[in-house]
Amino acid sequence: MNWQALHDAYPANHGHIWLNNAGTTPPGQHIIDRMSRHFAQLGASGPEQTEPGLAVVSRRIKAHLSQLLNANPEDIALIHNTAEGMSMLSLGLTLEPGDEILLLENEYPSNVYPWDVWREKGVTITFVPAGHRPEEFLSNLRERITARTRVAALSMVHWCTGMPFPVEAVAELCHEKGILLALDGSQGVGQVPLDFSKCAPMALCFSAWKWLLGPLGMGVLVADKATVARLKSPFRGTDSVKNPASYLPYQTEQKVTADRYLYSTANTNDWVYFDESLEFLAQVGFPAIQARILELANHLWQPLKAAGFTSGYEHDAPQSGILCVEKPGLDMSTVAEHLVSKGVVARVRLGRLRLAPHVYLLEQQLDRVIELLLDQAR
Repeated sequence: MNWQALHDAYPANHGHIWLNNAGTTPPGQHIIDRMSRHFAQLGASGPEQTEPGLAVVSRRIKAHLSQLLNANPEDIALIHNTAEGMSMLSLGLTLEPGDEILLLENEYPSNVYPWDVWREKGVTITFVPAGHRPEEFLSNLRERITARTRVAALSMVHWCTGMPFPVEAVAELCHEKGILLALDGSQGVGQVPLDFSKCAPMALCFSAWKWLLGPLGMGVLVADKATVARLKSPFRGTDSVKNPASYLPYQTEQKVTADRYLYSTANTNDWVYFDESLEFLAQVGFPAIQARILELANHLWQPLKAAGFTSGYEHDAPQSGILCVEKPGLDMSTVAEHLVSKGVVARVRLGRLRLAPHVYLLEQQLDRVIELLLDQAR
């Protein structure tokens, strides 16, 4: 694979070493060019005359995601963000006082606040410790499941440590106990393999702008027909009903697929952006991308480990592209500020420096980051 060509496709590389891909991602030149053509068409012909049509763009996005996730395209809905998807799932449930929802310890707020609304209705919210190894988390989860547990809303990868969770084993456990698994894939989809068909029935929500290099403000909800049928429809709009092109008379019958969650007019400019980013990644190949991300993370980790840095979880080599490191005696916030002054974009999470490389970076850029970190550690 010509990784240099991918590096050259990203203008951000001219002035930065972008290691915040677990947060936000810069657009590549291919996206800038595509959006320029798209807006030129909008200006010349109006939104209903752009080529290809938006229905085609939607189908292509779902086809790429279907291939990546091994999910049925009709189980995929294009929404705005993870919090919106989780809110739709949460508000669609019927729970009773005394029921229980399990959440991940130190979870990102987008997968906490949508469920926290149930507290005022007498539902118990219990946090499951992540542990230091995926196997430890699975044991912690098993211990905290009770006869009243109805939902487990968990992540694929912890945003503060980089530890991936054993999703298939978690899904099997939840299925065995009759628990709805609502999976936050924001930190996993695109960089950690996921076979949705092996984990169903469950629901998956994730944002587009991290490992899939998509636009800010676009997300995805994946749920099979059985899960959709189980949930009430908390929001209704023109596009959530069975025949959205028929405006009058008003309709009461909802779509039976996940597309009901595209309840009204979408930001279709984001669809064009996302279509281009997924096409770019698909040409490289998602397995090759996942392997390359791990390769880059390990390139960072090995010299840092040798210098006395520790990781947010136990591993010999990173198991995801999120590497969260610390070193006794080092204030990682100060280190992060120093990195920013040198053009390195990274973030601090739970006192650790979070480094999240993607495929448009090269080893020599990471060597510069290692040099800066080792200099700070002396």
